[in-house]
Amino acid sequence: MDVKSLPEFQFFPYPAKYPIESKELPTDDPITLNTSSSWTYCGPLLTLEPCNLPSSFNTWAEATISGSILPSLFSFLAYVHDFLTKNNQSHYWLTIRASKGSDEFDTPRWHTDDLFFSPLQPPITHIRRESLFSPITNLLKSTWTGPTTNQNLSAQISPSKPQTKHHDHPPTPPTAQIPSTSPNPTNWKLTTTLLGPGTLFIPSATNRLARATQQAAKSAARAADPDHVCVSVRCVGCAMAAESVRAQLAVELGGHGVVQASAGECVFFRVGEDKGAVHSEPRSHGDRVFVNVVPGHEADLRALMAKWGMEYPRAWCVGLPLVIGEEECLRDVEGEI
Repeated sequence: MDVKSLPEFQFFPYPAKYPIESKELPTDDPITLNTSSSWTYCGPLLTLEPCNLPSSFNTWAEATISGSILPSLFSFLAYVHDFLTKNNQSHYWLTIRASKGSDEFDTPRWHTDDLFFSPLQPPITHIRRESLFSPITNLLKSTWTGPTTNQNLSAQISPSKPQTKHHDHPPTPPTAQIPSTSPNPTNWKLTTTLLGPGTLFIPSATNRLARATQQAAKSAARAADPDHVCVSVRCVGCAMAAESVRAQLAVELGGHGVVQASAGECVFFRVGEDKGAVHSEPRSHGDRVFVNVVPGHEADLRALMAKWGMEYPRAWCVGLPLVIGEEECLRDVEGEI
């Protein structure tokens, strides 16, 4: 299926190709979560055999999940691999995010995902000034499972030099985007939910209006604090502005209605503020396992990993408790393929 012909988002049911009676996979017992954490892999399409998965997956799964997600995960990935191959993609950024129930999304967080890759642009001749809503959050939401109870966000802020109020050019948001080697970088992703409620989407009929509403709210927040400079990935100023925009959009988009992905459905959706699908995490008071796939050209993904100081390919987990004396757990945030 050619992604060029698809709308902003679409749901596709995928078959269960790895049934419970498969001798190579454990039975798909009822799944419960021990903790909230995530596992991420960036590299060529995985071989869908348990023995060939990166060792960090087993470390993560054993610590995080009671039961096995492999039958349902492999069914989804088999569909994903076929979809990507038909669209000339053979590498991806894959994240499995396991989340314990909470009230975090009782108020929806309507947003479009940021682009990972952008076409090559002419060099910028003026100095970039960082402002609110850094696209870097697009990466963090794939791996960061939230602050711990003892975490002080204000401690993440470093002193910055005083800024003048005069701007020769308007503030430019910082970016985590990678200039793509392709004139047509991937601007879409595939997701599913293996456990718990599916992602919420604004209906296609009003998605363009929802995007305009989002952009207006974010522009107003930036204009309210034009001299803001991010000095940390987890910037308190950005977080406060984002929460304000979130509350505003929850009200303004409340009358648009929602559509929700069901179990056994692969969700295709576009990203970016101009053409992306407006969506939100669902209200979830129980365990949830969400899978996110961002395809990309090998050179682009290599550059993305290099920007974060990591080798390619790479697999790592985030959110597991450290266990003193166990080297594998101490190397919590990254693991060898």
